[in-house]
Amino acid sequence: MVSKKQKFLTVILVIVLAIVIVGGVFGISFVKGRVTFPWQLQNSEAKTEQVKEPAKEEPKLVIKEKKQDESAKKEQELKKAKEEAEAAVEKETEKTEEEPVDNLLNDMKLKYYGKLAVEGSHLVDADGHEVLLMGVSTHGINWYPEYASAETIKSLRDTWGINVIRLAMYTSDYNGYCVAGKENQEKLKDIIDDAVEAATDNDMYVIIDWHTLNDADPNEYKADAIQFFGEMVRKYKDNENVIYEICNEPNGDTTWNDVRRYANEVIPVIRNVDAIILVGTPKWATDLDSVLDKPLDFDNIMYTYHFYAGTHHKAERNALRDALDEGLPVFISEYGLVDADGDGNLNEKEADYWYDMIRKEYGVSSCMWNLSNKDEGSAMINADCDKLSDFTEEDLSESAMWLIDQISQLKHSDLEQGVDWITPENNNR
Repeated sequence: MVSKKQKFLTVILVIVLAIVIVGGVFGISFVKGRVTFPWQLQNSEAKTEQVKEPAKEEPKLVIKEKKQDESAKKEQELKKAKEEAEAAVEKETEKTEEEPVDNLLNDMKLKYYGKLAVEGSHLVDADGHEVLLMGVSTHGINWYPEYASAETIKSLRDTWGINVIRLAMYTSDYNGYCVAGKENQEKLKDIIDDAVEAATDNDMYVIIDWHTLNDADPNEYKADAIQFFGEMVRKYKDNENVIYEICNEPNGDTTWNDVRRYANEVIPVIRNVDAIILVGTPKWATDLDSVLDKPLDFDNIMYTYHFYAGTHHKAERNALRDALDEGLPVFISEYGLVDADGDGNLNEKEADYWYDMIRKEYGVSSCMWNLSNKDEGSAMINADCDKLSDFTEEDLSESAMWLIDQISQLKHSDLEQGVDWITPENNNR
């Protein structure tokens, strides 16, 4: 027999099964805390979606974050732009500090006067106004042809303001014109040709220098000189800016009579054109007394005088002054601020004395030695600089900066009308 307890458990089990079956049939579920029947479920879900759809909380957060990102990006861009601007200013400042050469000249250039002549002791233009030529001499174009290039000549005209360049062509030294053969002669003449063209294009005067040195007496290669200058004159007969220097520095036992004999044969070759001719004087172009006793009988002749401030002082200045006071036309085709051997330190005190005399007192034209980067005191370009133009102060020697400074101090009257006569208060320096 079945006990009452068993019957009771059976009834309970049946009831539970019935509830499960009914729940499955009618889909009893709990949504938001209440019972939802199957026919109510679809409408409930639709209403739930309608409630959720208009919620804008998340988009607001996205927009806010986007604005923050854009603000941060703009801040970074402004910071970057500021840094770039500061870097540009710093770079420009560094550039200005590195390149003071242009600023020194204040865009001034020494005047180009056209055709020149010699009147009395002075170099004058076609109207008879006294003129001033200030410039540089190359080192030997046999050694340093690159500094006779069109690039360098234009740069010196534009940034230093010079109006004359001297082309030093050695005759007997390293690859000299008279000792190194025909092919070398043609190379040297090509260098001269390019330099003359560049000087002409840039309104500059150019001196073709027959640079005797170890061949102490210019008569040693007189036949070569006659041939050379004859060719130069034929080539540049229409160039009013070409000046001819027929011998550099006669020295040793060479006398003025030796030089005079040489000049009397070479000058007539050049006299086919009415150009200025420079004649070297004995004792490395310092003996003007001998010339005063017996000058040459040609027009448009000037006699050269050379000095080096480290070696030549008051006595040499007095010798030059005496010759100038006697009316001798003098052109200083070579000078330096160091010792006479071309090396040593700059003697600025003596250099200033010389400048006061030749520039302010007498208005003598001049060329500084030497335009090269040779490792010596007279070189204008520092030895570690291989540039040919656009030189900065760091590229230049003290001598070069001294010359640029002297040109920058010239008065506008000098540039417009020629020499401005200023007599020094003390002639005993």
